[in-house]
Amino acid sequence: MSDRQRNHGLRKICDCPRRSWAKCPHSWHFSYKHGETHHRFSIDKHVGQHVDRKADAEDIAADLRSQVKAGTFGQPAPVSEMTLRRLTAVYQERYVAAEHPASAAECRSRLDVICRTPLPHPMGGLMPFGDWRLADIVTDTIERYREARRAAGTGLGGTNRSLGRLRAAYNWAIRTGYVEQTPFKRHGEAVVRLSRELPRSRRLDADRDEEARLLAACGPHLRALVEAALETGMRHGELMTLQWRQVEGLKVDQTTITWAPRAEIFLPAGKTKGRRDRRIPISARLKGILELRALDPNGQPFPPDAYVFGNTIGQKILSVKRAWMTAVLKAHGIAATYDDSANLVPESRAAFAQINLHFHDLRREAGSRWMDGGIPLATIQRWLGHRNISQTSTYLSGTPASDHDALRQYEARLASLQELATKARKGGRKSPPPAARPEGKPKETAGGRHSAIM
Repeated sequence: MSDRQRNHGLRKICDCPRRSWAKCPHSWHFSYKHGETHHRFSIDKHVGQHVDRKADAEDIAADLRSQVKAGTFGQPAPVSEMTLRRLTAVYQERYVAAEHPASAAECRSRLDVICRTPLPHPMGGLMPFGDWRLADIVTDTIERYREARRAAGTGLGGTNRSLGRLRAAYNWAIRTGYVEQTPFKRHGEAVVRLSRELPRSRRLDADRDEEARLLAACGPHLRALVEAALETGMRHGELMTLQWRQVEGLKVDQTTITWAPRAEIFLPAGKTKGRRDRRIPISARLKGILELRALDPNGQPFPPDAYVFGNTIGQKILSVKRAWMTAVLKAHGIAATYDDSANLVPESRAAFAQINLHFHDLRREAGSRWMDGGIPLATIQRWLGHRNISQTSTYLSGTPASDHDALRQYEARLASLQELATKARKGGRKSPPPAARPEGKPKETAGGRHSAIM
């Protein structure tokens, strides 16, 4: 059997052809026989997170073979030998999955990027950050990671989110006793600070009909998701985890669909970023979107635990990132090109960055449209799930068109008030004219004396 067929004890157990293993979402499996013992298990289950790239799986498999040969496989490693990859796996299992399940997928993806980023090691050569021992990670290591992400084309926001997640993992590790200190602080003072970000104000360009072009570039599933985001202001994770039991006021009887007068979407605290319940009324446009998705391929209503924006049989879809990038590029007349690792090639990535449209911008677009339509700011705050109204005020943004419309409305109202005031002066009660005095009679002064007539 050739090396290609053996694949060095690394394979996927799925129905996808071998040539698609590098792109399919299924787990890599490790298989290695040493002596009389044959080790077979999932790489994902072993490291506690999904390993997407084949290169990362090969690195893990090589380390596992070394452990098996050395006789250390399966033995608990001392805390001093704990790697960053192992710490992040425990952090996800013990904290994120239990306390923030709605953000578990986003957390896993971000930590996976952190762990596979190669950094120059003090002993020489490049080493994936996840393979670094915690004892070897110092403040300069964090700064090197920041530089590596920026060099890879990650923006300020993405780099800050990664550093924030890594800092949170270290803070949790200190609370639980895995480490005694964090490279983000020295002597209690923060020494690694996040880069200053300019507040985003990106909205869909109405003058260029950007919304229509974006919807036309989307497939049916992504289009429904985009329209729902514009109608509800929900986050990507909230939409992807939305289940039919959360759509209150919808009744499906065979093929007959009816709505209660006050239909709304209920977001429980466990599925929101702010960890608080939230309710959003369902608009007429959103009702039409939900009605089209309410029945399964057999024409039967989906069960309450099925996902509204899942696949055709109601199963959960983890991400629409690739579909979103493809649609955004297509809407602006650019064909998306991907490499063998299913990532945008540099030219397409640069074009996507130039367009600068994120899925989260649809949430800002929804809130800003509500503001333009005259909905009170306190109501928008509740619908978006912000903790205070100042956050909502800085979050929303107008457009040049809405600014000019607001000025025209102000001028029209001002002109109307001036017209009413003029009419009131002309049509009001007039004061009687002063009594006529005899000609030649002098005018009396305040003292009662007559003034001289000149």
